[in-house]
Amino acid sequence: MITGNKGEWSELYVLFKLLGEKELHSGDGDLNRLDTFFPVIRIIRDELERKMRYSIEEGGKLVVVTEDGNEVARLGTDEFLRKASELFSHIQAGGNTAGAFAISEIEPFLRKIHCQKIKAKSQDKADIHIVIHDYHTGTQPDFGFSIKSKAGSASTLLNASKATTVRYWLDGEMDEAKAEAINSISGNGKMLRLVQAIAESGCALRFDCTLNPTFDGNLRMVDSNMPEIIGWMLADCYRNKDMDIWHAIERISEANPQQYCLKGGHRMYEYKMKGLMVAVALGMLPATTWQGRYEATGGYLVVKGDGDVVCFHIYDRNLLEDYLVRNTKFETPDVKRYDMGRVYPKDGRYYLNLVVQIRFK
Repeated sequence: MITGNKGEWSELYVLFKLLGEKELHSGDGDLNRLDTFFPVIRIIRDELERKMRYSIEEGGKLVVVTEDGNEVARLGTDEFLRKASELFSHIQAGGNTAGAFAISEIEPFLRKIHCQKIKAKSQDKADIHIVIHDYHTGTQPDFGFSIKSKAGSASTLLNASKATTVRYWLDGEMDEAKAEAINSISGNGKMLRLVQAIAESGCALRFDCTLNPTFDGNLRMVDSNMPEIIGWMLADCYRNKDMDIWHAIERISEANPQQYCLKGGHRMYEYKMKGLMVAVALGMLPATTWQGRYEATGGYLVVKGDGDVVCFHIYDRNLLEDYLVRNTKFETPDVKRYDMGRVYPKDGRYYLNLVVQIRFK
């Protein structure tokens, strides 16, 4: 029996929903559905060691299912729409379930369409490939989309790892006794209280470096000052006890630590941060050398809490950027798992490591 968590079941829900509606609607930064849409021609999913193609044919009434070119089923689009509604009800009925669960009622339909798994490979940025009719060019391009669901727990945009460690040096008078007192802080909200204690000791966190050279290089592919910018924003969020990305952009724009000339009204920090968010969303992985290419070539599909599905297409990059910066936050990962949350001496200075993790709100 196939099992999955709410986010994984949502990937299958998107397949059913789009085949039933036959349209891919755009959304704005607040997840409102816009009138702009793309007709869906075909959806392609990896199924274990094969590819399944779901093509909408005969006046938009039938879905022809093929396995590597061989037809295996024909179903009405209305059947997919009914199953989408049924599946979403089961996803919602999962309540606070965080782990994997089965939906036995949907199993016969999955067998009917030869579906044996519900989630794309974890290393793939694109969860689903959709062939649309492009009104701009009159062509039918194949785009890869990443799927995010608000039906379950909030998903991550950038996962924490040792590669995303940022090191700061403490600017001020620090000694062994003060460091031991700060390091003794424990319990819920440890990192917020620890950074606050550093400030109360008279020290300021100054960006030193991103410890992983690959992550550093990837960040500088986006902008030559991006490690310094992300480092300033992360420390600032802990200082202000406000991890919201958009709020952090507003604060760094006001502080202007890079001393850009902003007299002309240029929103440089916002622009640069949006570039990073799109890079992370569509292709960049911290520990893998990034060459500036996107894997999720279409953009993002978001399953809203009410079951609606909206698209942030790379064609409408402004909408995608707005969605990413207005719906994300920095998050403290598991302190015990990473080398963070401890003031330590090195080469005559004291340092603190923080780890970057970004999650959808």
